[in-house]
Amino acid sequence: MAVRKRKSWKHLVIVFVGSFVIAAVVGISSELLMRRISSLWIAALFLLAVIGVHIVFDVIGIAATAANEAPHHAKAANRVRGARQAVYLVRHADLVANMANDVVGDVTGTLSGVMAAAIVIDTIRLYPTFGTKEIWLSTLMLALVASITVTGKAVGKSFAIQDANKVIAWVGSVIAAVEQITGWDLTGPKKRGGKKKDGTSRTNS
Repeated sequence: MAVRKRKSWKHLVIVFVGSFVIAAVVGISSELLMRRISSLWIAALFLLAVIGVHIVFDVIGIAATAANEAPHHAKAANRVRGARQAVYLVRHADLVANMANDVVGDVTGTLSGVMAAAIVIDTIRLYPTFGTKEIWLSTLMLALVASITVTGKAVGKSFAIQDANKVIAWVGSVIAAVEQITGWDLTGPKKRGGKKKDGTSRTNS
């Protein structure tokens, strides 16, 4: 029971810190970028990119919970690139889903709403004739963003459930490439030194 509580607290700390860092970095970056963007078309493309990130991470989170370990274990035994990382993702599906669906999803969802409002403000600034119809323009923009997001997530959910193992295999290969380039071991087992009380050596967790 004590071990479960420690793991639960560790999970919450990771979620809190991850949410804070991602929200801060994305918020500052988007604010600086939006200030430099003078074209409404570029701003609209950036908004679509944020919505795309939201949908992609939603797919990853769902796929992690729907995938099976067995196929990835078999690939890992044959040293297929990304298979070990895929096993890690499936084994930690709750954390992956929480970070992908809740943390990244909420951050990008909030960000897309803020960006939509900014585009409306810039549209009115560039075209003052729309000033009298601001409420309709805002409603149309937010409704459009919501409909694109919901439709994209609906399509993504079906894909994530039907091809969960393929999605996780792809994500695993991406993580493997990042680990190879950076030298970081993001999904490796934690090694515990020393021995247990009975004198036997500790094994990797």
